[in-house]
This record gives sequence, C-alpha cells and structure tokens, in this order.
Amino acid sequence: MFETIAMITMFIDHLGAAYFPDQIWFRIVGRISMPLYTYGIVQGYKYTHSFKRYLLRLIIIALASQYFYMQLFHTNQLNMVFTLLVCLILMKYHDQTTSKAKYLIIPLAACILEVIEFDYGIYAFLLMLIFRLNKNIVWRHNLLNIAFLFINKWGLQIFSFVPSILIANYENRPLKGVARNFYRAFYPLHLAFLYLMGIIITCF
Repeated sequence: MFETIAMITMFIDHLGAAYFPDQIWFRIVGRISMPLYTYGIVQGYKYTHSFKRYLLRLIIIALASQYFYMQLFHTNQLNMVFTLLVCLILMKYHDQTTSKAKYLIIPLAACILEVIEFDYGIYAFLLMLIFRLNKNIVWRHNLLNIAFLFINKWGLQIFSFVPSILIANYENRPLKGVARNFYRAFYPLHLAFLYLMGIIITCF
C-alpha cells in the first residue's frame, strides 16, 4: 500500500516540477512520496537477506535514473536514490559502531550530504534514523520539519509529516512479484517517461 502511494505522489510531484512549476498543489502532494521511499529503504534494510545485493540494486537504479533526472530537471545534481544510498551506508555504519562512535555519525553525514549537496541532504539521513528508531515518529518528524523550516526555509516540507501518520497507524502491505519489480524500476521509468513526454510535446 505504501509503495503504491509513494509512486503516485512522486509522479505527481515530478510532473508538477517539470511542467507545472506555478501549480503548487503538485508539490504539496509530492511531499508525501519522499518519506515513504525513505521508510521503504529502512524496511528493506531491516529485512534484506543480503545487504550487498540490496546496495547493488540501489546503485543500478541510481545510475539508470541519473541521465533522465539531469535532462528533465536541467541540473547536475545527483538524484534522490544516491542520497538514499549514502544514507543507507551511514545507517549500516551507525548500527555496527560502538555507542561512543555513534555520536560521530551525524556530523559525518552532514559533511558528506551537505558538502556534496545531495538532494535533501542531512534531512534525509535524520528522517531515516527516525524511521529506524520507530518510536514517536510523527512528532519527531514534525520537529525535524520545523527545524528545517528555519534552517533551509522549507515551507512545503511541513506537509511531509502526513506519511508518518500512515506509517504510525496502519500496517503496510508490501507489493509482491511483478508489482514489486515494477516498484523497484519505477524511479528511472517515470523519469524517462516524463523526459520523453517533454520531447514529444515540443515536437507538436
């Protein structure tokens, strides 16, 4: 269920960002997708039988998406899957280090995610930790949004707490089989579709 909502809301968000930048409701709806994808990464990390294969799958998705991401949004920035990939590695390090070393994780994450300017930056890693702890996620997510409202002036990000309400109150029903594979491939596929749609529109 969460995966389906994530795909639909991400498509709406990117459609609006690429072709209807003045229509803010696209972006408001889109705030739902990023937390759900982040939660999905945390769950995948929790239940995967092979961390290396899970990491490799994300690398393939990130690389397959990058060209279309750059062309669609006219940017040289790395796409969101690269952010989640780095956050996943940092979370693995967080889980394997001693209690004292854990205090170094957030400064390390800040240096990597902010200096290189990954999409969402340190916000993504902090949200991933909130979902990983899985305690009081709604109010913690709200506090995170309020903090970044002042830090980065992310007003629209306030709406992203909605998925945390879903996660806290409803049980997810993960996609299986072909639907699961479609979910995994959806990020590069929808970017390619939106990019090609733009080319077709300019031809007419």
